Order: sequence, then C-alpha cells, then structure tokens
Amino acid sequence: MVILTKKQIGESLLTDYNFRKQAFQEKLESLEQKYQTDLQSFETQLENSSVENFEAWDDLVEWRAYDQFLSEIETQITDIRNGDFQMAE
Repeated sequence: MVILTKKQIGESLLTDYNFRKQAFQEKLESLEQKYQTDLQSFETQLENSSVENFEAWDDLVEWRAYDQFLSEIETQITDIRNGDFQMAE
C-alpha cells in the first residue's frame, strides 16, 4: 500500500493543472497572433462585420472556450495551492 499526504497529492495535481494552463495559454496566444487582437476586440469586430467569415466564427467559439477553460483552471490551481480540495475514496 502506498500512503500519500494531501500535500503530495496537491503537488502532483498542480503539475498537471499547470501543464493544462500552459496549453490553454498557448492556444489563446495563437489566436491573438492570428487575428492581431484580443478576444473582446475580436468579438466586437466579428459581430459588427457585414461579411460572413465562418472560419472566424469557428475560431471565436474556440477562443471563448479556451478563455473559459483558462479561467476555470486558474481557479482550480488557486484552490489546490490553498489546500481547498478533498480526496474521495
């Protein structure tokens, strides 16, 4: 039997969650570079455009999702750092 402390589990989780956070950040940076703008400005430009650009709309959906994923993972990382998690059997 292996015995792990809550701190050890938290450190392992942080490694995984930080890896995910980095992947989300890279995807967001890629979209910002592609369109040379931030999410909010891109949404405004796309919503006010008279030309239908299906690729841009697909990217917007993806961009919003990754932005939400990043926000959620940052909250979870904070919770883990603060020891605010429970282990189930």
